[in-house]
Amino acid sequence: MNARLRGRPGEPRLFRARLRGITGWLPGALTLGNLLAGYAAILLAGEGRLLTATVLVLVAGVLDGLDGRVARLVGATSDFGEELDSLADAVSFAVAPSMIAFHAGLAGLGRVGWAASFVFAACGVIRLARFNAAPHDHHWFIGLPIPSAAAAASCPVLLTGGEPVPARFVPAYAVAVVGIGLLMVSAIRYRTFKDIQFGRRPYRILAIWALLLAGLVAKAEWMIPGLVAFYLVSPLWWRRRAPVLAGARPARGGREREDRPPAPPDREASR
Repeated sequence: MNARLRGRPGEPRLFRARLRGITGWLPGALTLGNLLAGYAAILLAGEGRLLTATVLVLVAGVLDGLDGRVARLVGATSDFGEELDSLADAVSFAVAPSMIAFHAGLAGLGRVGWAASFVFAACGVIRLARFNAAPHDHHWFIGLPIPSAAAAASCPVLLTGGEPVPARFVPAYAVAVVGIGLLMVSAIRYRTFKDIQFGRRPYRILAIWALLLAGLVAKAEWMIPGLVAFYLVSPLWWRRRAPVLAGARPARGGREREDRPPAPPDREASR
């Protein structure tokens, strides 16, 4: 009876294989949802429905963050999935935000607006290509991740309530769009936050999360741009924190945290 309760030795492996077969399509479905959101954002931006287009770009970012994690959870990672994810990201986070920025005000600058929008889209595609070709760090992104750049280029529409950017701010908006694009292909390091440890007091993290949720419910049109702006300038904060972290006490066992072997590369990390 005890042997019957424990089950056969191969049953856990068989269960995982069946789980992969049942849910193996789910990561690809999420990636296609990402692509659909980006494609719809392009169409809606052309129709002047800027607010809905921006929300769809943000939705695409959520789906992009889920597909890789779901793939690893169910053991369905593959080279095909990685390439599909990159192609969907090119539409949702390179082309769609550049179209939103163009129709949100850059069109009024004529050829300069075309050029600024193109620079953003080109830098986004270059970043995706560089991400696929280069080794990855579990702790840092090299250059601004493309979903964050897409949110930064689109978020001014949230501040205007879906209306085009006022004409007096359009030149500054064009400079910001180009600057955000260049950040994607820069050598500036951005934290991935994959190494956050909750420790023995997770209630602090939960309290911060509750505050963020409350802010999103109360004033999402201000909260989201604020969070994106904070992440854009976060390398300055981490640079100031580096000397403090370097002088931290050794971890248990007398070894510094830096002596630990690095985590394996994560090819499904957010681009």
